Amino acid sequence: MHVVCSWAQQTSLVKGTVVDSKTQKPMRNVAAKLQGSNQTATTNAEGVFVFETVAPGNQSIVVGTQGFVSQTFSLEVTAGETLDLGVVSLDEDITAEQQLSLITLTENDLGDDNGGSESTAGLLQASRDVFMQAAAFDLSQARFRVRGLDNEYGKTMINGVPMDKLYDGRPQWSNWGGLNDAMRNQEFTIGSAPSDYTFGGILGTQEINTRASIFRPGSRLSFSGANTNYSWRAMATHASGMNADGFAYVISASRRWAQEGHWEGTDYSANSFFVSLEKKFNDNHSINFTGIYAQNSRGKNSPNTEEVIDLAGESYNSYWGYQNGKKRNSRDKDVEEPIFMLNHYWKINEKNSLNTNVAYQFGSIGNSRLDFNFTRNPDPTYYRNLPSYYTTMHEFPSGIYTGDSEENQTFAGLAREQFLANRQIDWDKLYRDNVENGESLAILYEDRTDDKLFTANTILTSQLSDNIYLNAGATYRKL
Repeated sequence: MHVVCSWAQQTSLVKGTVVDSKTQKPMRNVAAKLQGSNQTATTNAEGVFVFETVAPGNQSIVVGTQGFVSQTFSLEVTAGETLDLGVVSLDEDITAEQQLSLITLTENDLGDDNGGSESTAGLLQASRDVFMQAAAFDLSQARFRVRGLDNEYGKTMINGVPMDKLYDGRPQWSNWGGLNDAMRNQEFTIGSAPSDYTFGGILGTQEINTRASIFRPGSRLSFSGANTNYSWRAMATHASGMNADGFAYVISASRRWAQEGHWEGTDYSANSFFVSLEKKFNDNHSINFTGIYAQNSRGKNSPNTEEVIDLAGESYNSYWGYQNGKKRNSRDKDVEEPIFMLNHYWKINEKNSLNTNVAYQFGSIGNSRLDFNFTRNPDPTYYRNLPSYYTTMHEFPSGIYTGDSEENQTFAGLAREQFLANRQIDWDKLYRDNVENGESLAILYEDRTDDKLFTANTILTSQLSDNIYLNAGATYRKL
């Protein structure tokens, strides 16, 4: 007679629902791991994860995803029973968020208006990728371009509204410069990865969210010093959070200034203000208003050749000169383009939502410079003013090199002395020459752009199945 005995261990079911602690929305694709085993579970569209066969006894489950602080739960599982952990709230990883979202826009990126330094930082390639972070934050877009592409090939949006200029496809970062705290909630897609808001570009998409209800309640004050285009920055931000009446607001203001920045003769004055107001009517409808005002006025610095740097030093700037005992820069950049935006958020049902936006931006961008007519270029670094003009001389038309001749070497020495003695713009001479000649031999003018831009768009997000999402939208822009 054969006797067969078998023992079956009765297992239990463990489940939970993961939400974002800030928005209280379910989080998809969050990993839950049963420690001491190979069992893992991933949350679905409703944020739910399930372990169907958990051995009874003391167990430990870790719930986490990239960019959030992991949660660890110690459990005592009873055989044959279902254990529901309830709602698991995950907090954003502050360290990762500071690296990713609190972006300090560089002021040193080179613009295309004859090489003067611009305050329009390129599309920062910020992501959780270590190399991309280093390129964006340490090198800046002026010195590193992903795949060699300019930022016109990327898309920058605020609340689903495109911020790229119609005439060149580039964002004007000065429009929200200094409002780092207010612009910290961002989503990035790199390269041609899909975005929920737009088709994007081959350089990726940056979506900035200023909805008042997603900001953490609290206040922040900061004061900092820098050695770039500005010397000091003061910033204040307050977020109320959503109250019982369905209202939330965020206000922020900053000032950046310098009597003289890192480069000689570069004054700087920038004032920025931000307000976001949201009214939640019910669980399905919310309206948010955003107002952004960022005024920026600064003196530019000149791009210098190695010869000029050797003669005058690293911080030399040829764009300024003394007038009435004060430094005056010939190349000022002035930006003042307020933005007003109204957004309607409609949760149609659990699987469909519609975001409708209207925005209006107006104002001006001005870049000043000197022009000259029937007179010598007033820029001290004009090539005929430098020693190299004589040391690189060739005879015409034979092409024989004569830069090492005694005559040209003498002229080169005189040019060097003359440059060092007159290394800045002589404003008094410009005025005097104009008066004596009875006409404007030299003029100071401004390249000016005055815009009034209206934008309206709508974005539909629909979950067709557990694995298929549909994003559709339409945009209208009138300049």
